[in-house]
Amino acid sequence: MSSLENNDSASAEADPRREILVLEDLSFRDLTRQSVTLRDANLTIFENDLVTLTLPPSMESRAFTSMLLGLRMPQQGRVLFDGNEWTGEDYALHDRMRSQIGRVFDGKAWVENMNIYENVVLPHQHHHHRTVKELDREIQYWSRRFDIESMQNQRPAFVGKTFLRICEWIRALIGSPRLLLLEHPMRSVPRARFPVLLQAVASATEAGAAALWIAPSSDLPRDKFPTSARHYQIHEFHLTPVG
Repeated sequence: MSSLENNDSASAEADPRREILVLEDLSFRDLTRQSVTLRDANLTIFENDLVTLTLPPSMESRAFTSMLLGLRMPQQGRVLFDGNEWTGEDYALHDRMRSQIGRVFDGKAWVENMNIYENVVLPHQHHHHRTVKELDREIQYWSRRFDIESMQNQRPAFVGKTFLRICEWIRALIGSPRLLLLEHPMRSVPRARFPVLLQAVASATEAGAAALWIAPSSDLPRDKFPTSARHYQIHEFHLTPVG
């Protein structure tokens, strides 16, 4: 066997899937909130992967998730998305990286003086530079799939929490993201709607995306996840596998 064939065999023996999100010797804390705090965390999430992170009920994930998007810096270690770090001043690269990440937020995520439709298309026009026509086609598709009424001309302060949450899911899913960051994604969602949302995550990961589901155990329908899903929790500030 030639040296080239040997190298190919070695690569095939390693996990051949593409690394989407990598935490490397990561330490992170946010002093201003009851936030996720980690020390020396290492984690790789591949394409087609679903990974869950169980949080204590009172713990917030917003600052931690913003750090995964390069909007905050860790105290130690690094975060790579699709092989690229968030450090440096290549803001065009960072913009392209964020354009491939969909997020359901822990907490409020709406500009109050814009209607919901405008809120949903805003990040996609900013990061993707996509036309309203393209976005509208996808919004209509997911609205039908999730069985919700039109979000046109409705303002965030005047609709129910469930409707807002479903619209957040749509905002996260349009644009075929390579990574889904789902913070407490079932909060305010009736259980009857769980299957269609879980199926949306399954469709995305089957298509090559990765998903990180961050929530307390009450918001983690683990029995509904595929057996290939990997589960983690935070124990004494360290990331530890579950099960």
